[in-house]
Amino acid sequence: MNNILGRFNNLRITSRSCRRFSLSATHNKDYSCKLLVVGGGSGGCTIAAKFAKRLKKDSVIVLEPSSKHYYQPLFTLVGAGVKPVSVTCRPEGSVLPSAATWVQDSAESIDADACRVRTARGDVINYEYIVVAVGLNNDYCQVPGLSEALEDEDSGVSTIYDPAYCEKTWRDLRRFRGGDAIFTYPNSPIKCPGAPQKIAYLADSYFTKANVRSNANIVYNTCLPVIFGVKKYADALLKVVEKKNIKVNYTTVLKEVRHEKKEAVFYSTVDPSKEFTTPYSLLHVTPPMRTPEFLRQSPNITDEAGYLTVDKYTLQHTKYPNMYGLGDCINTPNSKTAAAVAKQGYVLEQNLLRSMQSASPTERYNGYGACPLVTSYNTCIIAEFLYDGVPRETMPINQARESILAYYMKRDLFPFLYWNFMLKGNYNGPEFVRRIINPFAKHYYDLGPSTRSRKCKVLVLGAGAGGCSIAWRLSKTIRGKDIIVLEPSDVHYYQPMFSLVAAGINKFPQSHKGVWNVLPQDVVWLNDYADEIDPYKNVVHTRQFQKIHYDFMVVAVGLKNDYDKVPGLLNALDDPHSCVTTTYSSQYCEKTWRCLQSFKGGQALFTFPRQPGKCSGAALKIMFLADDYWRKQNLRQLANITFNTGAKALFGVQKYSTALTQIAAKKNMAVNCGLDLIELTPRGAKFITEDGQTITLPYNFLHVTPPMSPPTCLAKCEELVTGDGFLDVDKHTLQHKRFPNVYGIGDCTSTPNSKTAAAVARQSYVVERNLMKTMEGHVPIVKYEGYGACPVLTSYTTGILAESVYDKRPSETFPFDQSKERRLLGYLTKNYLPYLYWNKLIKGKWNGPLTLRKFVNPFER
Repeated sequence: MNNILGRFNNLRITSRSCRRFSLSATHNKDYSCKLLVVGGGSGGCTIAAKFAKRLKKDSVIVLEPSSKHYYQPLFTLVGAGVKPVSVTCRPEGSVLPSAATWVQDSAESIDADACRVRTARGDVINYEYIVVAVGLNNDYCQVPGLSEALEDEDSGVSTIYDPAYCEKTWRDLRRFRGGDAIFTYPNSPIKCPGAPQKIAYLADSYFTKANVRSNANIVYNTCLPVIFGVKKYADALLKVVEKKNIKVNYTTVLKEVRHEKKEAVFYSTVDPSKEFTTPYSLLHVTPPMRTPEFLRQSPNITDEAGYLTVDKYTLQHTKYPNMYGLGDCINTPNSKTAAAVAKQGYVLEQNLLRSMQSASPTERYNGYGACPLVTSYNTCIIAEFLYDGVPRETMPINQARESILAYYMKRDLFPFLYWNFMLKGNYNGPEFVRRIINPFAKHYYDLGPSTRSRKCKVLVLGAGAGGCSIAWRLSKTIRGKDIIVLEPSDVHYYQPMFSLVAAGINKFPQSHKGVWNVLPQDVVWLNDYADEIDPYKNVVHTRQFQKIHYDFMVVAVGLKNDYDKVPGLLNALDDPHSCVTTTYSSQYCEKTWRCLQSFKGGQALFTFPRQPGKCSGAALKIMFLADDYWRKQNLRQLANITFNTGAKALFGVQKYSTALTQIAAKKNMAVNCGLDLIELTPRGAKFITEDGQTITLPYNFLHVTPPMSPPTCLAKCEELVTGDGFLDVDKHTLQHKRFPNVYGIGDCTSTPNSKTAAAVARQSYVVERNLMKTMEGHVPIVKYEGYGACPVLTSYTTGILAESVYDKRPSETFPFDQSKERRLLGYLTKNYLPYLYWNKLIKGKWNGPLTLRKFVNPFER
């Protein structure tokens, strides 16, 4: 008998031999291992696979109670009838590495001081290192009546967050014949935060195919104040719900389900005392979730909510250096998705290996997560982002747009990657996918996880008009790899076209191209934000914790819109049903066109702030185009158009200000100078006068030019900027006044010229020449005279062209008065200038109209 018990004590439970028996307390087993992985889900399998290759056989134990492993991101498609639940799972033993020991049991407690885990069956596992990857559990008990409703086949209540019920979701969709279809998002962290709205979009598509959509009222109730946590994708999803006519109730939480009456009780997170009961025909519930009980009962290793407390960058436990965590159960502020686990797995692997060598962890997790947001049976938005909601996209397209390709990637490619690469420890994040789908982006350079610094001869901050132009110019004389362009956006916009998009003249896709298409092929592009600049050490620190050492730097970071300086503005812009909009952002120019079309008369206000920003003529341009559009629609007599500017004149150059004032008067537009927008309230738009008085004006249409300022990276470095935050450069040479190896170009500089794309053409020529002189040890000699140009469309066919230099002196190219409305100038603005921008200006081939002027207007009449 003792021999038999001895054999049991030495038994190893592997993927080939699962534990299916129980022992009395006196016969419990003790295990010992180099690495214990608690949890056999996405994170657990990934880490087990990585270390089973590196350590001796049986050095890794995986503690996992379930006999099935599920690829949970497919549950949404199961709920929509695209896939059966059987394709989402495989036997746990088939996905764990054979060199690892699988104990089919669950953790009961962790004694981190003694490096010991006790299992639910009473066994003890001693470890040297431990990785906790136990995920989240559905907590149905938090919603009274939910468990009973899910078990009732006729309740109309289901969830795609459980393999036991996701096929019930599909049955409920097929049974639906009309009424309220409600989809919920709970007041707790959840895995895959996009799934609750994905199933709502698929329900809309199915109801449309089944010819019951006209009978359905689809409602999405979310505890969040926004539809999605990353603004770029939230803006796109607001368009989706608007197009699909799905009502969204924010800060609304499911409290109780009364399935016998088919009623659901909700409350508001803003005021929990406010409850309301609503009937439903179909109710899809995303249940509250929490970590497993053994974690919640281990306060020495978890936070108050029961999440494992790890450093959000290294994933090492904050108290126990031999403990790491990954996946949904840790307290990192990233999106809890399978894609996050891939990146976390690589970081954890590298850092744990260093811990095993008694070294400090160095790799850093940047918060990467991804969420494929299926919007129909053949379209999808792929959201990718880092910590703080910073978009980080992989594909050479705008992933915030609905795509058929993205849908098939979600349906077919991602499961293939998951089963064949990620679970085997061979997929470390999106760099692998990027190499497959974007192999020709040779100039794209992503600092690998093991690279913390980079050196270059010239660093260009920003890939807007100025950054691209100077990169092209310098790449002709400096080896491309010696030039780094630091730019966080994947998209380059021709911003003057926003007004044309807003007026329906051009389509939005015509306004932008991928950054990889507008930079020289041989320069290095870092897809990251500048966070801090140290001009004394010639170093720029990025948001992803990289260091870039430079010999020379060109700052071309532009201006940012400060929506928060006008209380109420951002909420109004984000509200798809409001009549508040702006053409100064790619996010809202299409909304401007919708607002113009939906306007039926009343007060139409257009504003410009007291502190000038980029392209002051754009605010006038959209006003004149709105006037012309409403005239064509026979609505002009119903519209009162008013332009309120905080400046003392309509335009900065007197000649053009006088002309534009006369045009506005001819078109029966009111112009108020010295009125600055300070707040949007339910009553209207509040303005302040020069003497401090406030007035509130009602509106039926409001176009706002937001206040603007240089980006935060400049504001942080007082040595580089003026008192108002602009790069402090000599207005003629564009060289920094204190640091001769720093130059500036574009809107972010302190030069007193008009901040337009046309100014960049001349500035980039000056910076190129003077920077080369500085590199040679000489004094810069080429001077920028302050040239800027602003084409202002005054109708769909006519316009003026304002050109000026320093001291607000007109400097015109053509041999006629450019302040007069002309069809030629309208044609140039709509047709020729975009061509000039894409093919000449940003490629460093256009130095401004100085040479042209010598031929067509030698006497500057």
